[in-house]
Amino acid sequence: MRIVVGNWYQESTTFNPIQMDKRSFVFFEGEESKYRVAATKVLEERGFEVIPTIYATAISGGCVTEEAYRFFADKIINVLKKEKNIDGIWLHLHGAMEVVNIGSGEAALLREIREIVGDDIPISLTLDLHANIDEDVPKLANIIRGYRTAPHTDQEETEMITANMLADCLENKVKIKPVYKRIPMITPGEKATGNSEPMRTILNRLEEDEKMEGILLSNYFNGHAWTDAPNTSACAIVIPESEEYQEKAEKVAQELADYVYGLRHEFKFPMLALEPEEAIDRALSEDKKPIFISDSGDNTTGGAAGFDTVLLRLLLNKKDETDKKLLIAAIYDEKSFEELNSYNLGEEVTIAVGANYDENSAPVKLEGILKTKGDLLGYQTSKNDVIGKVCTVSIGNIDVVVANHGDSFTTLNHFKRAGLDINDYDVIVVKQGYLFDELSAIAELEILALTPGATYQIVEELEFNHLIRPVYPLDK
Repeated sequence: MRIVVGNWYQESTTFNPIQMDKRSFVFFEGEESKYRVAATKVLEERGFEVIPTIYATAISGGCVTEEAYRFFADKIINVLKKEKNIDGIWLHLHGAMEVVNIGSGEAALLREIREIVGDDIPISLTLDLHANIDEDVPKLANIIRGYRTAPHTDQEETEMITANMLADCLENKVKIKPVYKRIPMITPGEKATGNSEPMRTILNRLEEDEKMEGILLSNYFNGHAWTDAPNTSACAIVIPESEEYQEKAEKVAQELADYVYGLRHEFKFPMLALEPEEAIDRALSEDKKPIFISDSGDNTTGGAAGFDTVLLRLLLNKKDETDKKLLIAAIYDEKSFEELNSYNLGEEVTIAVGANYDENSAPVKLEGILKTKGDLLGYQTSKNDVIGKVCTVSIGNIDVVVANHGDSFTTLNHFKRAGLDINDYDVIVVKQGYLFDELSAIAELEILALTPGATYQIVEELEFNHLIRPVYPLDK
């Protein structure tokens, strides 16, 4: 039997003005893409022929352009049109990709796929925990499973599970229909980390649901809070083992949705969360190192641009009050990067850094020494792929990384490839929300700075115009 496989992953934040074009993605197609997903090996070991399409991943950002959607969708669609006798389709998508003039990219893609292959070929989806599920997605797919970790560490495991389930579905010739229940709440991911309550209990409940007779999968999707779209919300998706258990799946899904909604007031920051200046003061007052400060309002892993200079300005104002070694990694400013890159290492530089899109990204004058030049690595599954370049300016005890691409330093290798030794620094500012695992493992203190920006944590203070209302916490 023959299974088409592909990965197309992007999370959209509508409050980020910079749209994502095809250059924003790490992209491989055909045979080059085949073994970049764990599903391929699983399916081949079970005797299936794997037909690759694309591997296209990008860090979270603004909405995807219509042209970029068409480019990547056609890569998948053209394979489906060309290949004959397809038995199944396996895809790793995000679930919160918003496309200009189209809406949910995942729903649009699945509609196109169904037009070609019909309704009988099973489709298996791996989705992000922060997916905003359009109601058409569970109508068009058969197997849906989301990650169960935040920060995400189980992408490969989830790919393997959904691949095996698709294989089982084909071998046993069963029809599977997901049950979808919208949960009218939006919660920033920083209040829903996998090792904190109530998220930990919710994720454990999914495993208990799946021990029930007739229940194949139980999913909770937290949603992505910074997408102003009708499909933005949490949801529950439960999938029966066969049509015989459809009614039971309906009941389990409704019970899960009601249970989570009943916990809506319990989602709180599990880390120290402070206003920007308080965050800086607290970090500088500590004796321990390293201390990480997350610039949560400009969180590029949540879809912000990464060009805000709020914390840079605060640190510069206080740099003479401390002898601590400070690092900001990184600020996205393509024009300033190009100017810095024209200098040689060790030369004195004077440059204004900041996109000047709004007051949060107001330019800041830097006078210092060009310290390093290096690579900017990708995000998540593409963390070893170079997606851009960086230059580091040293201003006394503060080092500022300037990048030609929006991204976040989520691994130790990000610092190394930028030419930096993370052990040199007492306080490190990163463009994240919750701290990613490698950084969290070495952090002596993690501070969430409640900075303004496209991923502002106090979502009830943002302007939403397209959500289905009422929704908590916007509507009490």
